[in-house]
Amino acid sequence: MIGNTLFSHTLKALSLALFAGLMVSAPAHATDTVVLSFSTLGDSRQDPVNLDPSIKDASLVGKGNCQTPSGTGLTANPGLSGQDCKWLQNTKAWARILSSVQLQKPNLLFFNGDMIMGYGKAGVPVTRNSTGVNEAAITSPTVTDVANSDLMQFYKQYGFWRGMIAGLMETGTYVVPVPGNHEVQCKRCGKAAQIENETAWKDNMGDLIMDSSRLTKLGLAVTNFNPYNNPYYDPATLATTPAPYTVNPDGISTDQSQLSYSFDVGTSHFVVINTDAVGKDGYAPKTWLENDLSAAKTNGAKHFFVFGHKPAFFYSYPGASAPSSTSSMNDKDPVAAQAFWDIIVKYQATYFCGHEHIYNLQKINGFSQAGSAYQVLVGAGGSPFESSVSTGNPKDRMYSWAKVGILSSGKVYLSTFGFDDTMVNPVVRLDSSIRLP
Repeated sequence: MIGNTLFSHTLKALSLALFAGLMVSAPAHATDTVVLSFSTLGDSRQDPVNLDPSIKDASLVGKGNCQTPSGTGLTANPGLSGQDCKWLQNTKAWARILSSVQLQKPNLLFFNGDMIMGYGKAGVPVTRNSTGVNEAAITSPTVTDVANSDLMQFYKQYGFWRGMIAGLMETGTYVVPVPGNHEVQCKRCGKAAQIENETAWKDNMGDLIMDSSRLTKLGLAVTNFNPYNNPYYDPATLATTPAPYTVNPDGISTDQSQLSYSFDVGTSHFVVINTDAVGKDGYAPKTWLENDLSAAKTNGAKHFFVFGHKPAFFYSYPGASAPSSTSSMNDKDPVAAQAFWDIIVKYQATYFCGHEHIYNLQKINGFSQAGSAYQVLVGAGGSPFESSVSTGNPKDRMYSWAKVGILSSGKVYLSTFGFDDTMVNPVVRLDSSIRLP
C-alpha cells in the first residue's frame, strides 16, 4: 500500500511538472487570466517514398507495400511500421503531440493541413497514368480495384486521422481543420487541386465546420460564422475554370463554403483559408479575406488570427535548396503574396501555416501597408522534416506546435513547444511569451 501510494504521488508530481512546463507563459498580473486559448500545427502525414531517416526501420524495408497516389498505387515499404505503411501517418510523433496538447487543455486546435497523404484524385476507380489525364474508369471494378482506388485511400486515411483526434475532441478541445495541398491536390495531375478532392474534404471534415452543439457543450460561444459562399460556383456544371478576374477577383469557381470560412469567439476572429482552391493553386482568397476582416472589425473583433496551409513566405533554413513555385505563395506569385501580406498587416493579424515541414517564427514587414505581422510556421507535426540532416539549428528538426493565450486584459501571448527526432527527450519550449498584436 505504501509503495502504491508513493508511486501515485510520484506520478502525480511528474504529471504536474510536465503540465506546468507546457503552459503558455504570460508575464501578466495574477488577475490577468487566460480567457481563451488555442494550439496550432500542421503536417502529420507520412511519406511512403521519402520518409525521414530518423523514422526508418531497416528490418521493415520491403515488408509489404504502402499506398501511393500514382502508378499502380503501391510501393515497397521503405521502412515504416506496418501501421504507418497502411495509414500513412507518423503515428508516434503525432500521438505524442496530441497527448502534450491534451495536457495543455487549449479550447481549440487548428490543424493547418496535410493530415493525410492524399495527393490522388478521389473519384471512381481508374486505371492510373502518369499525368492524370484521360484516365479510363474501370467499368467492372474488383474489390482490389476499389480498395486501391484514390477514393478509398483518401477516406481510409481521413478515418485514421479522425480516430487519432477523437480523444482530444472528447476531452474539451475542439479541432478546426484547415485544408492542405495533400487533401485537395492531385500530384500526377500536375499538383493541381481537383473538385473531387474538395468534395472528399467536405465529406470527411464538414461536420467540424461548425458543430454548434459540440461547441456549446465545450463552453465556446461561436458567433458570426462566415463561410466562403462563392457566387461564381455553378453546381449545375461543376465549373472548374475561373471566371475572368474582372468578374471574379479571387478567380475561384468551386464551392469553398467548408474550405475557407471564419468565426468569432468573443472578441477574437478566426479565419481559415484554402491556399489551393481549384484553378488557383498557391493563392489566398485575398478579396474575400479583406472583406471578411473588415466586417469582423466592424462587428467589434479585437484580435485576428488567419490559418492557411501554404506559407506566405518561404523559410530558407541553413542548407535549404532554392524554393520551387509550390513552396510558398510568394514563390508562386510575389505580387499576389505581397498583397495578401498587406491585408494581414493592415488588420494586425497573425498568420499560422504549415507546408514546410519545419518550425519558424518570423516578423515580416508590410509592402504597401505600414507595420509588420508574424508568420508562424508550424509544419512539423510528423511529416518528414525539410532537412534530413542537422542544419545547425536544433529547432529545424523538432516536432512542434504553437499555443496562444488571450488574456482578460486583451493581451495575447504566443509560446511554441517541441521535441527532437529521437522522440524520447522531454518537450521543450522553442519560443516563449511572444506578444502578438
